[in-house]
Amino acid sequence: MTATTPTVEIYWPASLSADPALDAVAELERAGLDVECRVQPVRRSADLSVVVLLCGSVVGPFLKTVFERLAGDTYAALQSWVQRLLGRERDGVGRAPASVIFESESTGAQFVFTPGLPDEAFRQALALDPGEEPGRWVWDPQERAWLRFEPRTGAPAREGTP
Repeated sequence: MTATTPTVEIYWPASLSADPALDAVAELERAGLDVECRVQPVRRSADLSVVVLLCGSVVGPFLKTVFERLAGDTYAALQSWVQRLLGRERDGVGRAPASVIFESESTGAQFVFTPGLPDEAFRQALALDPGEEPGRWVWDPQERAWLRFEPRTGAPAREGTP
C-alpha cells in the first residue's frame, strides 16, 4: 500500500463557494488522512479547476491509496467525492469547477476528472499506475481508456503554484 500515510492538499478556486471543498476535507479527515485546503486566487477567464495534491511516498496507484480509506467500494468513494466537488450533487446555485485534477507530488503525474465521466473511467483510474513518469492523464471516450496526453517537464506543483 504506502510507506506512509499520504497528505492531501486541496487547492480551491477563490471565486467559488468553499463549502464543497470544506465538506471534501472533512470526509478525508474522517478517513484518517492529513488534509489541508488552500484557497487560490483565480485569473480572469481561466477555467476553474480544483487541484488535489497527494503528498508523501505513495507506492502503486495513488488514487486507490486515498479512496480505499473512505469506503469498502473504492470506486464509488472516488466517484462520489469527485462529483461532489464538481457540483453534480449541489442545488445548482453558483458556479462549479470545470475539473478536478489529482496530482502525485512525488511523480508529477496528474489525472483530470471532468463532469460526465462514465463509471468505467473511475474504475480504471483506481487500477492505473502512472509509474515514475510525469504527465497529464485524461479520459478518452473513443478508446474508453485513460491516455497520457501531455508529458510534464517541470517539477510537480508546489504550494501556491497549482
